[in-house]
Amino acid sequence: MMMVIAALLLAVGLMGGAFLLSKADFSPNVNVTSSAPNVYVSSTPQENSIGVSATATKDVAPDLLEIAIRVQTQSDNAQSSQQENARVSDILTGKLKALGINDSDIQTTSYSVDPVYSSDYACPPSGNNCVWNSNLTGYSTTQTFTVDITQLDLGGSVIDAASASGVNETFVDSTSFTLKPETRDAVENALLEEASADAKTKAQNIADGLGVSLGKVLSASEDNYYYPSPVLMKSDMATSGAAAPSTQLSPGTLEMSTSVSVSYSVGS
Repeated sequence: MMMVIAALLLAVGLMGGAFLLSKADFSPNVNVTSSAPNVYVSSTPQENSIGVSATATKDVAPDLLEIAIRVQTQSDNAQSSQQENARVSDILTGKLKALGINDSDIQTTSYSVDPVYSSDYACPPSGNNCVWNSNLTGYSTTQTFTVDITQLDLGGSVIDAASASGVNETFVDSTSFTLKPETRDAVENALLEEASADAKTKAQNIADGLGVSLGKVLSASEDNYYYPSPVLMKSDMATSGAAAPSTQLSPGTLEMSTSVSVSYSVGS
């Protein structure tokens, strides 16, 4: 009986193997690769084009003066340092308002209270193990104002007022002639129109020279450049006979420049 069962199992195995062999794919595993580079085919052919650029420049008289004034006071403790800073700042703002500067044109841009240390290099008699010793000597309070001036001839008077508000406590950190935002926008728009028209004329001339027709704009970009003029400062003796000099500022002009780059399609 055991022999009969074994023979049956063998027969079934052979039949199953024959069936699997008949269904098997004897082709070897093949990985198909292409040595050709990636090619991207567009449904529309690339248009022929002409690229040009043009620049428009203009010298503009500034209509805004920005002056940064720093009030810096120091005392043995933080509270007295702040109180002294407030006192000098009140004197400063009072002088500025007396010149006709509006409250809205005087802005505090930074305020800080910091400890002040003195350092000394100490060495023992042996000369070894020398160290730096830091000692707290007081506190410094610093407040920075930005003053916007539209009446430019007041610039020198503002600087003089700042200098007179506190002895060795008020400092003019920067002076810059610039443009009001609306003025700058108007000048930039005018320069954009001028540069764009110049670019189109250049492109048309190139197309005429090549014997092709100028088509639509494919792309356009612009860059703006702004070159502030250096501030010239001088002190003149007051004509009233007083010995105190007065500061005068020369605004000069500001150079604004706009560049436009344009690409046009061309036809035969």
